[in-house]
Amino acid sequence: MLSMSSLVQYSDSEDGGSSTDNDDSDRPVNSNIMRRKRSQQSQNNVGSEKKTRTAEFLPLPDTIKSLFSNEHKHLDNSENHEGRTRSFEHLEGNWATHINVPYNPDERMIELIEELLMCLRPFDFKPMKELHLSLSRTVAIRHHWIKPLTESLQNRFKLLPRTCCEISSVKLYTNDEKTRTFLSLTVSTPGDILHEYTQAVDECFEEYKLQKYYENPSYHMSIGWCLCDVIQQISRETLNTLQETLDSTLKEHIGLKLFAIEEAICKTGNKQFSLQLSKDRR
Repeated sequence: MLSMSSLVQYSDSEDGGSSTDNDDSDRPVNSNIMRRKRSQQSQNNVGSEKKTRTAEFLPLPDTIKSLFSNEHKHLDNSENHEGRTRSFEHLEGNWATHINVPYNPDERMIELIEELLMCLRPFDFKPMKELHLSLSRTVAIRHHWIKPLTESLQNRFKLLPRTCCEISSVKLYTNDEKTRTFLSLTVSTPGDILHEYTQAVDECFEEYKLQKYYENPSYHMSIGWCLCDVIQQISRETLNTLQETLDSTLKEHIGLKLFAIEEAICKTGNKQFSLQLSKDRR
C-alpha cells in the first residue's frame, strides 16, 4: 500500500494523468522565465514609445504642407506683361472684374491711333489691344459672386436706354498707382446717360461692398499706353499736335466721330457677360 506522502507527490508530478495536471494555473512557475518575459515586454514598450515620439516630432515635407495651406501666393513676373504690374495683389479665388462699353475700330481709326502714337515719340507708347469705354474700376470678386452680380447688372442695364457717343478731344491719364500713362480720346453723350450707366454699376457693386467709380468721372477711351507717369514730360506743343491731328482726321472722316452704345460688357477673369440695353434711345 502506498503511503499518503507518496500519493501527494504522485499527484503533483508532471507525469501524472489526472484532469488537473493539464491546468497550468496549478503548476509551479519558474521565476527566471517570468523575469525574461517581463524584461522583453518592457523593452517592447520602450521601443513603441520611441517610435511614437519619433512620429510626433518628424517634420512634414514642404510639399505635403502646401497641400493644406490656406495661403496660395501667385507670383507675377512683370516681364511677362510688357513691364505692367497688377493694380492689386492676386489672391487665389479672386476674379478681376471690370464693366465697360466695347469699341471695335475700323481701319481708319487704327491708322489714326498709329498717327497719334507717332506724335508721342520718343516715348514708347504701345497701342491698346482692346478698346473700350470704362464704366467701373477694376475690382476683385469671389467666384460665387459672379452669377448674382452679373444677373443684377443685366436687370439694371436692360432698363437703361441706348445712346451715341461723340469723340471730342485727346487727353493723357495715369492709373491710380502712377505706374502707367494712357493716351485717350474723351467722349460725351446727350444728357447724362453715361453717368446713369456708372450709377447703375455702383449700386450693384455696393451690394458686395466693392469700390465705386470716380466721383466726377472723365469718360474716355484709352488708345495707347506706356510705363511710368510721363505726363509732365510731354510738352504743350506735343499736346497741341495731338489735338490738331485728331480734329483734322475727324473732319475728313466724320463717321469716326460718333459710335453707338447698344450694350455693355461685364468682364470677370476669362469670362464675359453681355449687359444689353433697352431698345429705347436717348
